[in-house]
Amino acid sequence: MRIYTRNPDTILAIGRGQWREKAGNGALGFVCLLPLNQDGLDALFDGRMDTGAPADRFIARQWEKPVAIYFWGIYISPAIAGGISLVMERLTSDKFRGLPVFCKAANDKARRLFESIGFTMGARHGDVYAPGIMTCRRLSEAERQGEFDLPSAPYDTWRPGVAGRRNAIGITVVHDVNQLLMVHSIRAATYLAEQSIPFAEDVDGNDLTATHLLGFVGDEPAGCLRIRYFAGFVKLERLAVLPRFRKSRLALKLVRAGIELCRTKGYTRFYGQTAANVAPIWQHFGFVLREGTGINYLTDETYYEADLVVPPAEDVLSPESGATVLIRPEGQWNRPGILEGITGDQ
Repeated sequence: MRIYTRNPDTILAIGRGQWREKAGNGALGFVCLLPLNQDGLDALFDGRMDTGAPADRFIARQWEKPVAIYFWGIYISPAIAGGISLVMERLTSDKFRGLPVFCKAANDKARRLFESIGFTMGARHGDVYAPGIMTCRRLSEAERQGEFDLPSAPYDTWRPGVAGRRNAIGITVVHDVNQLLMVHSIRAATYLAEQSIPFAEDVDGNDLTATHLLGFVGDEPAGCLRIRYFAGFVKLERLAVLPRFRKSRLALKLVRAGIELCRTKGYTRFYGQTAANVAPIWQHFGFVLREGTGINYLTDETYYEADLVVPPAEDVLSPESGATVLIRPEGQWNRPGILEGITGDQ
């Protein structure tokens, strides 16, 4: 009640049917929200806020625009759990639109509930990363109008047919056969046509056991990279960019995306083989060429082995990342998957 007195917007009641003044037998529930001011947001991440009993000074007053929303508490039964969607809709008002939304899960049951409405484990504020705080990515106004802001993950930046991005570079993990055919087309135009590499060397039987990154310039498939996983390390290979796009930064973006994808999956050691003329691309990211005369395969090209060790990612995937996160499409772990559109009743 102390917090409610500070700001009545902090407690929302949920019931089925038309609201009534007198208590009945129908299910009732409530959602408690903390509209945080800047000091409150900082305190949430630096440990100064006791989220069980937050100090008044961290809470924005009703006439102030907050800088973030914290889900403080939920009491609800399955019969009216759908009312949470109305709470989320309320957060799209002018006062709350676009604000970051955070919460902490008291137990596994609460975590599953929050995951079902779009929260994921881990949150960042400035330079501070808090693995125990959950965050809910909110759509920006531009995204609601179909103008997508690219997400931060460099391996998930391509959106097909987005107006105004004709020359923008986008990268995606290959998810279907059509995209895999694009990869083979790019490699055929580069390795087979330009370098006279035998077909059997390029299509070596490893394509169906690997992850492929596909790079676009606008909606035109322009480059690719293959990733193969081993115990304790990954091999980045088959980097290819069509000739007309080589003045762009696509090759660098593909390699960076491959490294970040693998770091997110928990890998820190990388291995590769590179021809001398493209070695600077790999060295740009810290790959160190091994000493020696190199390796020759079926062509006159000499390849050099290279190694890279990087620090682990802060938001690395683990068995504790959440059930819904771990069943999302590869490389799209920050976006709710198709199964998350199914309600609890179904």
